Amino acid sequence: MLDAESQNAVAVSREMIVVEASARYGDFTVEHEDHISLCQPESRTSNTYIRLTSFLQSNKVNRRRLPDNLQTVPKMAMSLHSDLLVEVQKILRTGPAAVALCGMGGVGKTTLAKLLFNELCAEYEYTCFIPRCTDMKNTKEIEDKVNSSMHHLGKQLTQGVEKWNPTDLRQQTLLLVLDDIDNGSHVAFLQDIVLKNDCANSRYIVTCRDRNILNSLDSCVFDVKFLNPESSTKLFMSYAFPYPTEPSPSLNKWVPKIVAKCDGLPLTLEVIGTYLKTKVRESIWMECLQALDEAKDVGRLDDKLWAQLRVSYDRLGSQEKEIFLDAASFFSNSSWKLREAKACWRVLYGYKDIQWQTLIDLSLVYDVTEEKSIQMHEQLRSLGIRLASGWGTGGRCRTWTPKNVPSRFNSSNYNESIAEGQFYSNDPGSSSTDMGTHIEEVIALRISRGTPIEVRDYDTLTFKGIIPLLHEHSMLLDLRDIGQMKKLQYLDSEVFMRNEVGGKLPKNVTLLRLRGDVNNLHDLVDRGLARSLAVLDLRAPLTCLPTTVSDFQNLEVMKFAKCLFEDLPEAFGQLPRLRHLTFRWCENLRSLPEAFGGLSQLQSLKLKDCWSLEALPDRFGNLSQLQSLKISGELSQNCLRASEICPSYKAW
Repeated sequence: MLDAESQNAVAVSREMIVVEASARYGDFTVEHEDHISLCQPESRTSNTYIRLTSFLQSNKVNRRRLPDNLQTVPKMAMSLHSDLLVEVQKILRTGPAAVALCGMGGVGKTTLAKLLFNELCAEYEYTCFIPRCTDMKNTKEIEDKVNSSMHHLGKQLTQGVEKWNPTDLRQQTLLLVLDDIDNGSHVAFLQDIVLKNDCANSRYIVTCRDRNILNSLDSCVFDVKFLNPESSTKLFMSYAFPYPTEPSPSLNKWVPKIVAKCDGLPLTLEVIGTYLKTKVRESIWMECLQALDEAKDVGRLDDKLWAQLRVSYDRLGSQEKEIFLDAASFFSNSSWKLREAKACWRVLYGYKDIQWQTLIDLSLVYDVTEEKSIQMHEQLRSLGIRLASGWGTGGRCRTWTPKNVPSRFNSSNYNESIAEGQFYSNDPGSSSTDMGTHIEEVIALRISRGTPIEVRDYDTLTFKGIIPLLHEHSMLLDLRDIGQMKKLQYLDSEVFMRNEVGGKLPKNVTLLRLRGDVNNLHDLVDRGLARSLAVLDLRAPLTCLPTTVSDFQNLEVMKFAKCLFEDLPEAFGQLPRLRHLTFRWCENLRSLPEAFGGLSQLQSLKLKDCWSLEALPDRFGNLSQLQSLKISGELSQNCLRASEICPSYKAW
């Protein structure tokens, strides 16, 4: 006989063993009886018999099995997605019947769906996991795949008259996963399955890149988020250094740089980590970091990464593709806001908000307000820049960058007399292998302070020599080149340019930022530029605005800085689409015209350090759409009417 203390110790030990066994093998119960009493209960009415039979009955449906359709998941997947996994499991066990996992390609939707399937499949009579539904474009294909992949009690079924039929699913518990659905027919098929199954305890999981196609599906939608820096580092290290060894100091310094460039995307962390495994040369790690930045094909990244990310881009319509390329190659990581981009797209593509929402729904861009800069994932931005640089377009290019410019801008040995005819040729087929693009094809041009401008005609010399190079890949550019860019839509110049540039601009320019000796806007109007211009940012000693300023009928954003004009023409009030207007350091500006009140769409007005401006016009109160008013300088001290006119008025 054991004493009381020993009996307690045995009981505790037994409970610990059972708990451990339960975690490994399934459901257990603890009974404080000896072996004979458990195996041979005294009667059917004994407490031991009743407890055991009740326990077995309650676990009949939920008994643990080892299904042969368990999904393979990457290592560390459980720990990386643990919080979301618990949350989704809770929803699946309480309702609704369908759960959708949404996010950009490579974020871990499929991995999470596999984890959920593995955790839950033993609780359902019928189970089925269908990968890559995007490869199945019609209902018949996906129906055949489901029929051939169905499992019953963990074992695969063979479809046939005597063996099983889809009608067998009626009112049976079913766990169905459809991975990467991408069109309405996939949703319609799932809805048909739900209707035929007609079982309240069945559950359905879908993964999708496009949130828009989920609108008709009664589901709880979860956005799968990017990994945080700590989890990203752990995942990357598990692939790059799978063995219990530490990276060398020379490689260790590259780890945080590469992890940061992966921007929390599990697919990139896995692909890059796997590629760098066993790579001990520091130059290879440096090359890999550059490949991420420029979407290069290093270690078959085209197949393993960029092609995967391009799937969402390929689903876009033609105008949506143009908007994405503009966003990635020009507007992203710049000082321009989403509202400036939208203003341009309305002119260029007849833009409507639904096109931008499509990019958001496909997780190609982040959802930001119009007052913020366009943001997107690092790899998608790199992909967009590469696509905009001619990838898959026969060498044609839309952006003017140091990597794309013709060799005559990058090599002192380039034979200009041979290439001159080709460079300005209208025939795309005449380009040489040394040239990245034809200048006529350039759509976007940003001239930063590190861009050297070559001037051949010293009678029109704007710069004293050439602006010094800030990096070895800077490009040479002269004013003639800008005039040759017949398709130019965006010109963003941060450097000082002379007055003649206005007369050289192509007529398709919708966004124009100029800094320089531009003293009037007549050339912009006279050459037809006013027809398409949507955004104008001018920092120049402008002495007057022409009365033809009203010709800028599509202008939505206008910014003036350091201009010398004293007043504005009455025609200024005839800009029907002007929404955002800014004056900075226009110290000679004395008054705004009475017609200013005719700007019916004006939403924001900023007046910074316009010291000569003493009062607002009487008709200022007619600005019914004005939402934001900021004033600094003398006017802000005595502008009592401002707060009455615009409740959001702030002294700047």
